[in-house]
Amino acid sequence: MSKLSIIIPARNEQECIKILLDELNDYKEIIGEIILVDGNSNDNTVAIAQKYNCKIVNQKNIIGYGAAIIMGINKSEYEYSVVIDADGSKDPKYIPTLYDKIENDKFDFIFAERYGKNAGSLDDTFITYFGNRLFTIFGQVFFNIKVNDILHTFFICKNKSFKKINFINKNFGFCPELPIKVEKEKIPYDVIPTLERKRFAGKVKVRSLIDGFIILIAMIKLLA
Repeated sequence: MSKLSIIIPARNEQECIKILLDELNDYKEIIGEIILVDGNSNDNTVAIAQKYNCKIVNQKNIIGYGAAIIMGINKSEYEYSVVIDADGSKDPKYIPTLYDKIENDKFDFIFAERYGKNAGSLDDTFITYFGNRLFTIFGQVFFNIKVNDILHTFFICKNKSFKKINFINKNFGFCPELPIKVEKEKIPYDVIPTLERKRFAGKVKVRSLIDGFIILIAMIKLLA
């Protein structure tokens, strides 16, 4: 049985990261390493992660949510990686399901979804819900993606398949680029329903209107 790398993009999440790492400890039989990719935090996020023996990757000048995920997976020493946010909104209880499905069902990516049957979100606002629905429909119509949640970066992947994709977005534009390019390149993928929790604490990093515009531009560029 192969073990997993857990990739955690984080910036100033000292109020959340210890709770998440305690939860991840419940799955140590399948987790080989935890990689925290730090976006230049100025709080105790890194110090807390070091106490849990996390591998620390510093973004330094390569800033961006997408860049953090790419850097983390590139540092993985295992066959699979699971990306999970530091704020606690993505529930680690789904990690065994993601792992079993990619191991047994011959997929290279499994995306967790917040929308559809048996799925939901306790962290959505009206703006984030409306924006996600709009971008997802855009992706389904113009790119034929088979996901109901184009912006939810809670997923497991085969690292070798991830590394074959040439990503152009290092910011939140990475979120739709990932499933769109997986579909375009005919990489086998599937989805599972999940319930998103409210973040544990701290400030939301997504700027709804600004980052929504960045995502829209990224998707339009992918039409070319």
